[in-house]
Amino acid sequence: MSLLIGTDEGLYLVRALPFERDDAELVLDCGMVTGIETYEHTDDVFLSSSSGAYRSSDGGETWMDLGVPVGSRYWHAGESEVWSVLSTPDALYAGTNDPYVYRSVDDGETWMEMKGFRDLPSRGHWESPIDPHYARLRCLESVPGRPEQLIAGVEAGGIHLSRDGGQTWHDRRDTIVDDVHEVVPITEDVWMAATGYLDHTIEKIGLGHAVGTGGLHRTVDGGDSWTRIDVGNPFSYIRNVFVHDGTLFFGGGEEAPPEWVHDDHGAALFESTNFGRTLDRVSYPTEETQVIDTWDVYDGDVICGSGLFDVPDPREDIEGCVMRRDDDGTYHDVGRVPANIGTIATV
Repeated sequence: MSLLIGTDEGLYLVRALPFERDDAELVLDCGMVTGIETYEHTDDVFLSSSSGAYRSSDGGETWMDLGVPVGSRYWHAGESEVWSVLSTPDALYAGTNDPYVYRSVDDGETWMEMKGFRDLPSRGHWESPIDPHYARLRCLESVPGRPEQLIAGVEAGGIHLSRDGGQTWHDRRDTIVDDVHEVVPITEDVWMAATGYLDHTIEKIGLGHAVGTGGLHRTVDGGDSWTRIDVGNPFSYIRNVFVHDGTLFFGGGEEAPPEWVHDDHGAALFESTNFGRTLDRVSYPTEETQVIDTWDVYDGDVICGSGLFDVPDPREDIEGCVMRRDDDGTYHDVGRVPANIGTIATV
């Protein structure tokens, strides 16, 4: 079993855990990796990045550019970036930081923009914290058992839903905080969402940038309403949530990434065996500085990756760390790569 490791500086492949730094092979020089996706309906692996979207049909050894449109937006902004990719049995989807949604029904040969996404009423309020401030379509998901029902999470612009494969969209920004990092649909109606601190309403009335509440949110009615389940958690800048064998996992940081440049933050890892009614804080090897950003399962064990992402001045002293959880709940360092880890996937 191999592991793909997406970093700020490209995609690495390791063929076993644990691994030494020299064992990590750079297999795709694509800039910052924003997502790696695998699916039960296909053996292909899909990747989104600052240089485009890619597909591998050989377990991550080689990659093909899917040709998602990333032409120049404005003279001062350069090319768009692909922040999310979704495969369903009938179509491929990609989300950019324009933000636009694209769909392909011929396996990536051609792409069409789903222009209904531009018509969402709240679109004029969306904004990214990173210059030039175009919002990122950070996650695209399909509802379990309903491949035509799509979920889009915007950083920062809330959550939006489509029931017809992306042709038309329903604005749900008013149901959850603006700064959506990830949505994990567990069943048709039960989803989890990891969020951050950017709140456009608070910012617009002069109370400052990135002073929202963030946190981990849950819906039990298919996105009609959301409830924060980690109320009181100070480590509420959360990028990823993971569910495996009845246990809920997530890592969080204090403050937003700009405060992490000089380690002016804390970080924490939480587990819950009762779906968030109680949270247990768990120690991990890099908790003094690094925030956990990604999860998967390797040979039956939960694994995760950490780093310091989205800091204004990337730190050369940070090595991304892969950790493995033992049966007794202890996390161990099983290998490092020379850049922040944003996403991992077993293949």
